[in-house]
Amino acid sequence: MLQQQLRQHQWKAFRRNPMFERNLAVRIFMYFIFGLIAVEFLGFGFVLDMFLLKAGPYERAIDTFNAILPYFFVLDFIIKFFFKTNESMQIAPYLSLPVKRNKLFDFLLRKEFTNFWNFYFLFLVVPFAFKAVTPFFGFPAAVLYILLFFLLCVANSLLVSILNNLIRKSFWFYSLPVVRVAYPFFLIFGCKIDLGGYIAQSGEMFLNYNVWIYAAFIVFFLALWYINRLQMRDRLYYELQGDKVDKISSFSSLSFLDRFGVIGDFINLELKMILRSPRLKQQVVFSGFLIIGLFFYMLYAPKNIFAASGPFIFLLYGMMAVGLMGIIMGQYLFTSESSFFDGLASRKIPVFELLKSKYILYCSYSLLVTLLLLIPAFQGKISGFLLVSLLFYVTGPIYFIIFQNAVYNKTYFDLFDKGMWNWKGQSGNMIAITMITMFVPIILVLILNAVFGEIVSNSFMLITGLVFTLTSKYWLAWIYNRFLKRKHKNMEGFRSN
Repeated sequence: MLQQQLRQHQWKAFRRNPMFERNLAVRIFMYFIFGLIAVEFLGFGFVLDMFLLKAGPYERAIDTFNAILPYFFVLDFIIKFFFKTNESMQIAPYLSLPVKRNKLFDFLLRKEFTNFWNFYFLFLVVPFAFKAVTPFFGFPAAVLYILLFFLLCVANSLLVSILNNLIRKSFWFYSLPVVRVAYPFFLIFGCKIDLGGYIAQSGEMFLNYNVWIYAAFIVFFLALWYINRLQMRDRLYYELQGDKVDKISSFSSLSFLDRFGVIGDFINLELKMILRSPRLKQQVVFSGFLIIGLFFYMLYAPKNIFAASGPFIFLLYGMMAVGLMGIIMGQYLFTSESSFFDGLASRKIPVFELLKSKYILYCSYSLLVTLLLLIPAFQGKISGFLLVSLLFYVTGPIYFIIFQNAVYNKTYFDLFDKGMWNWKGQSGNMIAITMITMFVPIILVLILNAVFGEIVSNSFMLITGLVFTLTSKYWLAWIYNRFLKRKHKNMEGFRSN
């Protein structure tokens, strides 16, 4: 009865929300995308066993599948870490009622069993399990295997919730997700441990109804559940004490930036905004890992599908890898401060210095990625001349176009909105301009490359990049003056939330 009443309360809170129509539209869109992914996974699940029999080293497809589970759940962890939000509700109003707190915490934790983030891989595993497990271990074992896989997905979600709660307390806990992602690869490639073989043996023991495997998993799952409950109690305590804001993150500033005065202060504020905004953090951090990872894959994987697509894809990913922070954040140049821009405008804040600080931060990011790409450059995977040309081409004309187009973006941007593919805060014109900004400069370089050769096209990128980068002080001032002429019109749009 209590669980049903709590579900009704949450539905009423969703239904009576002033943004109900928008939230409903977002959910419908997400369910539509989820349905498309489910259909694709379902179709692939029926042929996965045949693919694994050909590609895997084991005689049974289920053993090969178990051997790749560490990579599978690393991918699941990354997706949930960046996209999934922790289950939450307003618990304080129930504390005056004769309801135990643990029942409220368990209600939130049980919602993980109905969260669609824990279901999408099941459409792949269910048909595969019945085809790959049933002939060798029987129908009950196939059902138990599907249940185990689902509970492992839920356990991954519980682990993500634990790490997210720790990150709220200290910025340094970001190292834990990195460890979670890296340790299977470290064990396999660094320590030369056959982790896949051990997992395949454990999976066979599970399908043969080994009691110790069942007991170990139950203890592991209950430990994650108990830790989540303790964290919920701890978070509720701080909320009741009024310390909620102080416990968001211990990241305050990078002290070495203090010597740069106002510019350093603005850079620190920009970094805080990115790390504390769920939407910006998802876009910058997740996209950064994805794009840079794909670019390294293009460099090191022989005969990969991207390299076969021609130089356009290579240049596109190269520019995106080097300039990703500026490309993403540049379109929110002023709208990222839309929630408090009235406060900025009413104070003696040097907006031009704010503009310069953003440009310096984005260029610093581009420089760091370029230094990272020097490793494959020294190994002969990429031309050093091309790499330097890409750096200045991004910090010059690419950032110039993005910055000057951002002046026209006057939509309200909610920093604490969720969602990687959330289009709120972006106008259709801005999206179109951003796409043009990415493709037109690349097409121009490709034309030069086709007509005059690689040296001429790289020289063109380097020369134009140096011209725009060295004259950045002047075109930033031009952008600032253009924004001043539109300031009140843009601020009116910022208030239309």
